[in-house]
Amino acid sequence: MSLLRFLALAVLVAAAGVKAEAEAEPEADAFHGGFPTGPGRGRFPGGGRSLHSGQGDNSNCALLLPGPGKTYKRDFALGVFNGIGLPAEREGYTCITFQSVNTAFRAARDRLGLPRPMRDPDHRDLGNLGAVLIETSRNLAKEYNLPKDVLLNGLPLIDSFRTIIGKVCPDFMKPTACEVTRYRKYNGRCNNLENPLWGAMNTAFKRRLPPAYADGIDAPRVGVDGYPLPSPRVVSAHVHRDDGPHDHAVTIMAVAWGQAIDHDMTLTAETKDPITKEDPKCCEGPGHPECFPIHIPDEDPFYSLFGQKCISVVRSVPGVKYGCKLGPRSQINQISSMLDANWVYGSTNDHANQIRLHRGGLMKSLPVFREFGMKDLLPLKLNEPDEGCIRPNRDVYCFDAGDGRVNEQLVLAVLHTLFMREHNRIAMGLYRYNPHWDDEKLYHEARHILAAITQHITYNEFLPMVLGKEVMQKYNIILEKHGYFNGYDPKIDLSMSDDFVTSAFRFGHSLLPATIERWSPGNKYISSQRLSKMLRKPYDLYKAGWCDQYIMGLINQVAQAMDDAVTQEVTNHLFEEPDKRWGMDLAAINMQRGREHGVNSYNEYRAFCGLPRAHVFEDLLGTMSNITVARYKEIYRHPDDIDLWSGGVSERPLPGSMIGPTFSCLIGLTFKELRFGDRFWYENQGFPSQFTPDQLEEIRKVKLSRVICDNSDDIKTVQVYAMVLPDHEINPRVPCNAGILPRLDLSKWRDSQGPSPIVRPHPHF
Repeated sequence: MSLLRFLALAVLVAAAGVKAEAEAEPEADAFHGGFPTGPGRGRFPGGGRSLHSGQGDNSNCALLLPGPGKTYKRDFALGVFNGIGLPAEREGYTCITFQSVNTAFRAARDRLGLPRPMRDPDHRDLGNLGAVLIETSRNLAKEYNLPKDVLLNGLPLIDSFRTIIGKVCPDFMKPTACEVTRYRKYNGRCNNLENPLWGAMNTAFKRRLPPAYADGIDAPRVGVDGYPLPSPRVVSAHVHRDDGPHDHAVTIMAVAWGQAIDHDMTLTAETKDPITKEDPKCCEGPGHPECFPIHIPDEDPFYSLFGQKCISVVRSVPGVKYGCKLGPRSQINQISSMLDANWVYGSTNDHANQIRLHRGGLMKSLPVFREFGMKDLLPLKLNEPDEGCIRPNRDVYCFDAGDGRVNEQLVLAVLHTLFMREHNRIAMGLYRYNPHWDDEKLYHEARHILAAITQHITYNEFLPMVLGKEVMQKYNIILEKHGYFNGYDPKIDLSMSDDFVTSAFRFGHSLLPATIERWSPGNKYISSQRLSKMLRKPYDLYKAGWCDQYIMGLINQVAQAMDDAVTQEVTNHLFEEPDKRWGMDLAAINMQRGREHGVNSYNEYRAFCGLPRAHVFEDLLGTMSNITVARYKEIYRHPDDIDLWSGGVSERPLPGSMIGPTFSCLIGLTFKELRFGDRFWYENQGFPSQFTPDQLEEIRKVKLSRVICDNSDDIKTVQVYAMVLPDHEINPRVPCNAGILPRLDLSKWRDSQGPSPIVRPHPHF
C-alpha cells in the first residue's frame, strides 16, 4: 500500500473513530423515539467499574478481558489505523469496544424495535428496553464468544452511559436527590437515601445466586447434564398429589394474610398481548414470542380426560437493571418491595388518589348496607372492570383497592375490606383528637399507622407461626418489647429476590383448602364452596352479613398441612372458565416460573443455606418423606435438577416451624432485610417518620383479632390469635368488648399545639 493511500485511509478511519466515540447518536435514531433523558454520560453510582483503565491505549475498550484474545475485527482495524490498537503487553486480551457495544445495540434495536415510551415509563416501556438490552448482550456474546461468567460478571461492568444506551436509559434509573420526609413515597423510592432505587417499584428483582439460564443470558434452566427438565405438570401430578392431611392448628386466615403481604411486596410484570392487552394464548397456534407453555403428556391422569396437551404460560417482562446495565435477563417488580401496606393504598400517586375520598382523610367505600347499620364495602372497580374478574354480566362489578389482585379470590377481598375499614376508622379517630388537621394530614397519618400495624401483625403473629422462635432468633427478627429498634442498616438492599418471589413465599400453596367455609358470628358452621368457584368472583360480599360469615370461616377453618400435597382445586381447576371442567395447574406454573426466571435448583439453595448438597437422591432421606424421595428419583435425572419450589415444600418442617430448613433460610433472610433495611420501619428512631414512645406502645398492643372486632358488623367474640385455631387454654375466644384485646388509643396522636378534642361527627357524615 502506498504511503499516500495509507495516510488517506488512516484519516478516514480516525475520523470514523472520533465520530464513534464522540457521537451520542441522534436521539431519534437511538430508539426510533426514546426515553426522555438528562445528561447521559456520567458514571452510575454503585454500578461497578469496567476492566479497562479508561485512559491511554485502552480508552476505547468498554471491557478488557484476560484470556485468549478475540477483538471485534472492524474495531481492531479502526484502532490500529487510528494509532490506538492494543499494545504489545495487551496482546492475548479481549477488548470489547464502546463502538462494538453501540453496533450490538443498534442491531438489537433494529430487530426488536424500541417504541417511544410514555412520559413516565411504565413496566411495558421498561420491558421493551429490557428486551433490547438482552439482545444486545446476546449479540456481544456471539461476536466475542463470551463464556457465562463474563456474561454474568463482565458485561454489567460496562459503563452504558458511554454508549448510545445512555440516551435511552430512563431518568429514574439515574442518580437522584432524596428529600427526607415523614411519610413514605408510594413507589418506594428514597427509602434508602444512599441507594434510592433499592426496593422501588419497576426495578429488577435481585438474586442471591447467579441465574441458571441455559445459555447464560435468558434461556430457561435445563438439567445439570444439559437434558431438558421433566415437564412441571409431570412433577406436579407425580409428587404434589392431593392426598395431604389437615393442619392441627393453623387457620385459613394465616393463608390469607400470607397472600395479602405477598401482594404488598411483589408483583411480577406480566407480558400481555399488545393488541388485546390480555394474556397471550400460548396453546393456540403460533403464539407470542415470549410464550413458554407447559407440556401435558398423553398419559396425564386428569387432563387426558379432556384431550388437553398444554397449559398456557408466558414469560415475565424482562427488566432493566440499575444504570441500564448489560448482562443476563432480569424481571420487574411492579410495586415497592418493602412491607408498607401498599396493598391497601396503591404504589403510585394516581392509583392512591383514585381510591381516596379526598375528604376527612378517608378512602372511598361503597355504602351499600349503611342503611342497615352495616359497614361499607370496597368501592366498585369501574375502570377496566373486566381486568382480573369473571363478571356474570355487565351490571355486576368487582372491587377496587390498592392492589389490582384484590378480586383474585374472595378471602383476599375480605381482608382488603377489613383494612380499608380500619384505615377509615383510624382517620375518623385522628380527626376527633385533631380537628384542625386537613384531609392530607389525616390520610397520611392513618396510612402511616396502618403500615406499622401491617408490619407488627406480620412479625408478631404470622412469622412466629411460619418460622418458629429459633429461626426468628437466628435472623434477629423478634420484635422489641419496649423502646426503639436500633438495627437499621443503609447497606442492606431490601429488594425482593427471585427465589423468594417464584418459590419460597409460595409455600402457602400447600396450605390451600379444597373449599372455603362460612361460619356464623356465633361460631357455627354454615356451608362451604369449592375454592375454584370463588377465584375472580368476589360477589358473595354483596350479600348482607356474608362478609362477617367469611371472616368467621377464615378464623375457624383449618388449613391443609404444610407438605408436598396440593389440592386439586388449584392443580387441576385453577382459574377454571365457566364453560369448562378443567383449569390450570398452580404447582406446575410455580416451577415453570422459576425455570424461566433462571432460578437455581433446590440443591443449589440447600448449599447456599449451609445445608449438605444431595449427591444422590438417597441423601434427601430424612429431609423429605421416603415416598417423596422415591417419586423424585422416578422423574428427575439428578438431585441437582429438582425445582426450588417443589423441593422446598417437600421438606419436613423444622421443630416449632411450619416449613423446612431451605425455605426457613430464604424467608428468614428476606424478612430480616425487610426489617433492617427499611428506613421507615415502625420501631425505628432518629427519622421524621418515627413514632413517639407512647405511640409505639399503642401499636404493639394491636392484634389482628382487634382489627376484626373493630371492623366487622356483628362479630362479638374472637380467639386472641386469629391465625391459630381457638383453644380454651392457649388461644381462647374472648369478647371483643372485654378489654382483653386492647384497642389502639388514638389520643396518643393528639397534637399538643392544636385545639381541644371534639365530639362532633366526622365532616364526611
